[in-house]
Amino acid sequence: PDHVPQLIRMACAIELNQGDSESLLVWAPIHALRTLGQLRVEAAVEPLLGLLDQAAEWEDDWALEELPEVFGMLGPQVMPALKEFLADPSRALYARTSVARAFEEIAKRHPESRPACIASLTLQLERYMANDPELNGFLVASLLDMEAVESAELIKEAFAADSVDESIVGDWYDVATELGLDVPEPPPETRH
Repeated sequence: PDHVPQLIRMACAIELNQGDSESLLVWAPIHALRTLGQLRVEAAVEPLLGLLDQAAEWEDDWALEELPEVFGMLGPQVMPALKEFLADPSRALYARTSVARAFEEIAKRHPESRPACIASLTLQLERYMANDPELNGFLVASLLDMEAVESAELIKEAFAADSVDESIVGDWYDVATELGLDVPEPPPETRH
């Protein structure tokens, strides 16, 4: 616990995250992130959400992939902060899609939280008309990964409103099929 503040600083340090890729120092933030997750340092959630915004700005795919796993390790207690971040349209798109994946990770590591994770993603998808279609696509992808059949009607509604980027998850028929729903295949000329 005495080292938590230093670990948070190390995880978020710009000079380390954007340092020389040939230097061993660039590995320090990843190790700090993993350590914070393994220690389940709930106090790290806000600084790490800030890092997520920076990672999206820097196009740092490594951090965008790593942070959802760290949030998964931190557990269900960080869900309120993640839900607030996901709902904030001023946040970077790919930071928000990483948060959607964080809900998947939490549900995977803490199965008892699956219904709450699905509810959080479904609540954001209810805003499909205001959301970027790409965000909606990633929300649907996360719901699919969690086999969220209970969200199928809303997903169908978002597709019907042409508010889902189909390059991410396919069309409604593809999604319904993956969810195990019995839907007739549309004629080929109507499929996008």
